[in-house]
Amino acid sequence: MMKFYLRNGFISLYKTWFILQRSCSLAIIPHFLNCRKAYGVMVCSILTHPNGYDSINAMRAWLTPFIDSIKNLAVIRYLPENFDATERRLVVQAGIVGVVVWAFVFVLKQLVHFTFEWVIRPEERGDSLALLFIPMLFGALVVAWITGLKASTIHFRDSKGKLHALIDAEGDGLERAISLYFSSEPALEQTLLGAEGVEMRWQMPTFSLAIRKFIATLITLGSGGSGGLEGSVTLIGESVAAGLFKPRPVVEKANTRVGWVGKIWKWWQTSTPDDLQTAQLGGIAAAVSALLGAPFAAAFFAIEVMYRRRPIIEKLIYALISSLVSYFLSNVATGGHSSMFEVENLPSPPNNLRFFVALIVLSILIALVSIYFKNMKQSLEHWFFSLPIRRWQRHLLGALVTSMIAYLVTIVCVQWLGYEEGLTLVLGTGEAPLNTALRGELPVMVALLALFAKLFAVLMTVGAGGS
Repeated sequence: MMKFYLRNGFISLYKTWFILQRSCSLAIIPHFLNCRKAYGVMVCSILTHPNGYDSINAMRAWLTPFIDSIKNLAVIRYLPENFDATERRLVVQAGIVGVVVWAFVFVLKQLVHFTFEWVIRPEERGDSLALLFIPMLFGALVVAWITGLKASTIHFRDSKGKLHALIDAEGDGLERAISLYFSSEPALEQTLLGAEGVEMRWQMPTFSLAIRKFIATLITLGSGGSGGLEGSVTLIGESVAAGLFKPRPVVEKANTRVGWVGKIWKWWQTSTPDDLQTAQLGGIAAAVSALLGAPFAAAFFAIEVMYRRRPIIEKLIYALISSLVSYFLSNVATGGHSSMFEVENLPSPPNNLRFFVALIVLSILIALVSIYFKNMKQSLEHWFFSLPIRRWQRHLLGALVTSMIAYLVTIVCVQWLGYEEGLTLVLGTGEAPLNTALRGELPVMVALLALFAKLFAVLMTVGAGGS
């Protein structure tokens, strides 16, 4: 009977050692080789005990957690089960999208600020404020010409179900980015046109749209147009991301000569709307991250804008990857990403009812202004495009009204309010007056004047087709 116990005990020990060999890395196997004799002595002493069979069961129960912990060290074997080939490809694509989109947006941001300081600032500090009209009107003519080059029509359906025909490179860009993002999804209009899936997106411009939007935004804001970069960079990010995956004849020709090009393209290309939208979402997040320097906020912004009425979460991780890549590249390029808004001494908010009531009232007012701005933007765009005038005349009209608003605001600020930087209240991206306000250096009357002047200046610039 004792021989039976001994035989089973050594068989169990051999099985344990076999599992250890299969599960451990080569670096830790020598350690167990040295300890093998000690385990053998321990097992033999247990087996020779009168209660040998119970001792074997006890030894097995004692060794089971230890064996499982060693087996689970081989985590690399289980990686393909938890991180499949599609997910690995999407991660690589998200990183590359982040790099390329960052290059576009980072250069655009730097050029807009440099051009505005070079063109508009001297007019503000000079003696002849009327010279302001020259760069703004000239810039409007150039933007009208650029937006008309190979222009295409993008159809956008608003929340009320109304369909709008939009010129691709004009306007703020956000509505066009939303429409292009969902263009690969099934829809009645696409079925009638005989196209579906990603082919619908490939029929629209990608890199050419991004380049035209880049130049139009630079000239609009650099020459004194009123608006922000957020809407423009969303369209640039979406177009660049889609352009990286669009099939092109040059790739097909290279594939016929060099086989490995075709293999790389086959791995890289996307043929499903879901994968394409993942790349587009990453492009939008990377663009906003390069602009704001807030990668997590940029990723959530992209998700919120595109899926405001639909639950979505699986695309968030890829948007975060593109956004973080863009953010880290900005840090490398600038030696530390500077915040868009500067707050030197941020006091702790008071913890009382009056403060929270003020926040509630402020939130309601901001929401009302936002709704008013949205409705006025749609009305003015419809009005501008209904005028019996040509494209360049429409752009000139918007630039003329915007420059007149800036001219009048500057005169009021200088002569009546004692504030000498009136042009920046109305023209450009508006970052300078915001930083002044955060430092507590912007008078209340100037702030109220800037609110209404900036609102209508942006409406005139964007409504007329400015980028």
